Amino acid sequence: METNITDNMLKTFFSENKQEIANDGFTQRLMRNLPEQADRGWIVWVFAAIGMALSIYLGITSGLIEYILLALKHVSIYYILGGIFCLPLVGTAGFFMSQNRNYQII
Repeated sequence: METNITDNMLKTFFSENKQEIANDGFTQRLMRNLPEQADRGWIVWVFAAIGMALSIYLGITSGLIEYILLALKHVSIYYILGGIFCLPLVGTAGFFMSQNRNYQII
């Protein structure tokens, strides 16, 4: 509770004592002079593909896939369909969280 009061006091203080500093185009000049960063997003996809291929290989050679298929025969179809229908929800939430860096779980 005390933290909320302190936070509110700080917000009030800084909003009342806000001062603007003349920029004179400094930010634009600085941004133009920064070096371009290379796009390294492909690294994630390469390691994801390698990990998936390795997982499939280990699943096939260890007999894990046959065991999973055998275990799924004893599971009710409603549980399987429920899990399949939840995949788009989980995928959408994962995509949203990967695009939005300012998220909070709770």
